[in-house]
Amino acid sequence: MTDSKKNVHPNRRGVLKAGAGLGLAGLATPFILRSAFAADGLAGKTIGFSQSYGTDEWLQVQRSDVLASAKQKGLDVLDMDARDKPSQEIRNLEDLATRGVAAVIMITYYPDAIGPGIQALNDANIPIIVMSSSLNKGQKFACHLAADTYGTAQKAGAYYIDRLGAKGNCVHIKGKPGSVVSQARGNGWVEALKKQPGMKIAAEGIGNYSRSEALKLMEDFLRANRSIDAVYCHNDNMAKGALQAIEEAGREKEMFVTGFDGIAIETFKMIKEGRLAGTFVYPTFGGEAVEVTARILQGQEVPEEIVFPSPMINRQNIDEFYDAENEKRLVPKVDLEALGL
Repeated sequence: MTDSKKNVHPNRRGVLKAGAGLGLAGLATPFILRSAFAADGLAGKTIGFSQSYGTDEWLQVQRSDVLASAKQKGLDVLDMDARDKPSQEIRNLEDLATRGVAAVIMITYYPDAIGPGIQALNDANIPIIVMSSSLNKGQKFACHLAADTYGTAQKAGAYYIDRLGAKGNCVHIKGKPGSVVSQARGNGWVEALKKQPGMKIAAEGIGNYSRSEALKLMEDFLRANRSIDAVYCHNDNMAKGALQAIEEAGREKEMFVTGFDGIAIETFKMIKEGRLAGTFVYPTFGGEAVEVTARILQGQEVPEEIVFPSPMINRQNIDEFYDAENEKRLVPKVDLEALGL
């Protein structure tokens, strides 16, 4: 299941369950890579990279993963940030089509709004490698890298039910309304809770993946609700904003908070300290997207759908993802064969 629609199973060439790794592993030295890529026809090729916006910490790490991996592959990158404006995103994609890039790696929060940009790439026969949310039906792409977000959200719901003994008042802080991923993170969790009469959603609101917006929302929720047992947030930024409000109100012992992404050192520190109950890994897909792009440019077959699991990071397993002594994010190795590459 991709995160595009909760009840639709991919029916393209194949869905490959990959590990939860972020980025690429086992790459050779730059000198060896440059020589190999010259032989493979990658050196000097230009690809496009398009994001709807790049301010979120997860998107920033994704961008770093894409650019670093492309550099190792000898690929030049035209880096486009639409600054959260679909009209600009369309212009960016059309610009990439006009420039005739070899391929485009992209992530969009507005698949409904950017159709003309996608069509321009399709008309130019430029392969599109999509990360996270899928494109709309009828829009062509070469490969979609995603996570089973709906399934992970259901598991998150099961965690809340188990931890609260199937009885509790929860707060739900959502991401962007138009985001397919945000919808999946919400729907899976809510539907899991609905199966337990004792689980109540005391308050919910839209935080737009913003730490400051989640902080303000949580302040309002705390004033309006005397009894809150847990807070479910669609990303780590909002979880940290909610936690700040809770701690400033002196109510941290009353409730626990979880997020989504598992990407930032600050998040890992909070989990290790026991302040944040946990987060659910959402891979950046960046390194893998570059690997897929390289294979396409070399004329190799790649799966049209690659689905990653999203394990929970908590205090029990934090050391698998975070080197506290060196304050470093640990990136599990990626098995490229398991990805079908």
